[in-house]
Amino acid sequence: MVFLRSRGSRILLAGAALVFVAGAVGAIAVYLAVVRDLPDLRDVRDYRPALSSRVFDRNGEPIAEFFSERRHLTPLEEIPQHVIQAFLASEDSSFFEHGGIDYVSILRAAWANLRAGGNVQGASTITQQMVKGLLLTPERTYVRKLREAILARRIEQHFSKQEILYLYLNQIYFGQGAYGIGEAARTYFDKPVAELGVSEAALLAGLPKAPSRYSPTAHPEAAEKRRRYVLERMLAEGFIERDRYEFAVASPPLLVEPRDFADAGPAAYFVEEVRRRLFDELGGDRVLRGGLRIETTLDSELQAAAVDAVQTGIRDLDHRQGYRGPLRQVPREQFADEIRRLADANDLVPDPDGGAAEAEAEATAEPTAPAETTEPAVVALEPGVVYEGLVTQVDTKANTARVAFAPDVAGIVFHEDIRWARRANPEQAPYKIREIATALSEGDVTHFTLRTPDDDADEVVPEGLQRVNLVQHPIVQAALFSVDVASDEVLAMVGGYDFAESQFNRVTQSRRQPGSAFKPIIYSAALMNGYTPASILFDRPVVYTDEESGFVWRPRNYKGSFYGPITMREALVRSVNNATVHLFRDVGVSRVVEYARMIGIESPLNHDLSLALGSSEVSLAELTGAYAVYASGGRRVTPKFIHRVLDRNGEVLLEDVTLDGFREEAPEGETPADAAEDVDVAAGGEATPTEEPAEPDAPAGEQILPPELAYLTTSMLKAVVFDPDGTGWRLKDLHRPVAGKTGTTNDQADAWFMGYSPDVVTGVWVGHDESRYLGWGETGSRAAAPIWVDYMRVALRNRPVRDFPVPDPIVFARIDRETGLLAGPASKGVVFEAFLPGTEPTERADAARTTAEGRRQLRMDDF
Repeated sequence: MVFLRSRGSRILLAGAALVFVAGAVGAIAVYLAVVRDLPDLRDVRDYRPALSSRVFDRNGEPIAEFFSERRHLTPLEEIPQHVIQAFLASEDSSFFEHGGIDYVSILRAAWANLRAGGNVQGASTITQQMVKGLLLTPERTYVRKLREAILARRIEQHFSKQEILYLYLNQIYFGQGAYGIGEAARTYFDKPVAELGVSEAALLAGLPKAPSRYSPTAHPEAAEKRRRYVLERMLAEGFIERDRYEFAVASPPLLVEPRDFADAGPAAYFVEEVRRRLFDELGGDRVLRGGLRIETTLDSELQAAAVDAVQTGIRDLDHRQGYRGPLRQVPREQFADEIRRLADANDLVPDPDGGAAEAEAEATAEPTAPAETTEPAVVALEPGVVYEGLVTQVDTKANTARVAFAPDVAGIVFHEDIRWARRANPEQAPYKIREIATALSEGDVTHFTLRTPDDDADEVVPEGLQRVNLVQHPIVQAALFSVDVASDEVLAMVGGYDFAESQFNRVTQSRRQPGSAFKPIIYSAALMNGYTPASILFDRPVVYTDEESGFVWRPRNYKGSFYGPITMREALVRSVNNATVHLFRDVGVSRVVEYARMIGIESPLNHDLSLALGSSEVSLAELTGAYAVYASGGRRVTPKFIHRVLDRNGEVLLEDVTLDGFREEAPEGETPADAAEDVDVAAGGEATPTEEPAEPDAPAGEQILPPELAYLTTSMLKAVVFDPDGTGWRLKDLHRPVAGKTGTTNDQADAWFMGYSPDVVTGVWVGHDESRYLGWGETGSRAAAPIWVDYMRVALRNRPVRDFPVPDPIVFARIDRETGLLAGPASKGVVFEAFLPGTEPTERADAARTTAEGRRQLRMDDF
């Protein structure tokens, strides 16, 4: 121990001890600092990641998703063994041997990185990756790596390997918004995890390392290389046999876009209504991250039919207004450059040589060159896609036009397909053009779409060309709202022509003047106040003068003629304005307003006679609900659009949610059509005083009208359809009992059709977002009723044909349609009319005519 006797040695030893103690203390301090605020492992035990909330239709079919992270939890027992093995081979082959940290892999990776002079290989275990994704932030620092290692060791001590795999496979990100193996299988292959094959599993297992770099959609070559690497690792680890490996290598998986992806598609307006309501009720975070199951009332088949009917009706109206001209004109010398530009704009791939020769030939072709000289197209246009096309030839002899969409991609337009394309003029009646040159000129760049093949078409499409139609984006909007009569459930909702273009929902967020569609409310109120369908009204000219402003109002009928004495039924059938104004005055403004409130009209209503012609703006939703009262036999109807909402544990959060947001404002950036003012446009006047919105007087489902009164209203609205003079005559095509009413404002800015069968009530509105002239002859019968018929043909297709049930107190009588009295042998027109007992007429029409004629003769004798 001579060494220890030396003073210098003792000093050196003491210093070393001091350094060791200081180092130990420092290490402990660093360790304590690192572990001081480590996440609680109870967060892992209570694993509740952000889950997608899914929206389902009435038949349990998924229609949309709400999410911040698109994820659906998949139990480990539902994941095939070869899928788990693919991830083990790719990420951590010794997962079941190590305790959270693989020291051998760390040394191997350090040596590889040292030799490469950079970070080329990692050594994180599956446990570490799970910790990083679940408990830590992704920044690359030594402190974070140390925390990750500590947590990985703790996780291994408190959780089984199977639990760690479950957490890992449900937490990791796979690209394209997909979190977890369940969502990845759906996103890339549209199938459940249990159906994944070895090749598909290998592709997915290669994604977590770098989802964007190995994306099979963005970088297919890199994804394929990574897939083969995973398969090689599976073979090397003994997870698959050689023959299975070779088969998987030779079978690259086919990517399949999910059918029930997050895009709501045709149901977009309805889904947005659901989202806004649930955000209000439950909060955005719970909706986007809570994994809710949202069961709605929507019928997906009817919703698709509604969208198709609305878009078809708008396009037909747009065609009646004429062609607004090309997007631009291109000089002939620029045709070749324009065709190449169109290839990019249309996302059409030309020949490998770029099609330069064909483009040049297209640009320099003589106008009279026959279309048959065109080379066969190498890229097919897709149905339903709108393309920009350049008109390169107009053949006046053949009455056709040739259109280029890209080098080697050309189409032909026949005169027969664009006879509608007269010069746009809403003030003028539509007519058909005789020559294609009236609409199209060489150098026009405009929109076209592939024409649907027609076996009956006489025109022969030359080889190498594709038959296309001229199209233009409509400037008119429309909305449709449909409710099941028995259950009060919303079946379909279309808030506009295109949700991607405008999210403003014209069913619930817009108020427009209903015009004559408001008349049934007045006539029904009259029935409630002692009138009968046979009561005589007087259709004669009348002038009203406002004593304060001096404004003079002269209501007039649509065709300008007057009918004189007319039954109430006939006045509604013919939609006679002046007779309605007289009836409204006799019943009383206050009584009509009170009645409208009772059946569900909540919007402010004008307290003047212009209300008789629908001058007060209402929403399509509330007007449809009012008509539903008659369809349901007098029940108060508040449409339901959500059956129930369940949380991730199956607990019911909401049930039977009703659509009650009729007074909501437009979303930011949208402008409701004239929603700020209540202007008496129907009467041609100025702003009139309105009352404040009122709450409905009766809860949903309560009997608010006697069934017999609701039936009398329905009976008159059936006459609107089936009477020879009825404005709803288009509905006869359905060949079943239906009732309804057209609506047109006198400036033809809004067109409506409101109607119902015993099973379904539907309302349709057509107009511009900013109130203006809709077009020559564009009434509710012409613009809105065809949409209603097209939709209801599908809505009623699988329902039995049945008539409206007749309540017991109702009696019927044969009525002379001119006098409203009992029909006699001399009656020229007879109708079978419904009455409340004791209100039917007792006098015969021929006796009344005889008495009237006798009085006339007596007056003549006096002279």
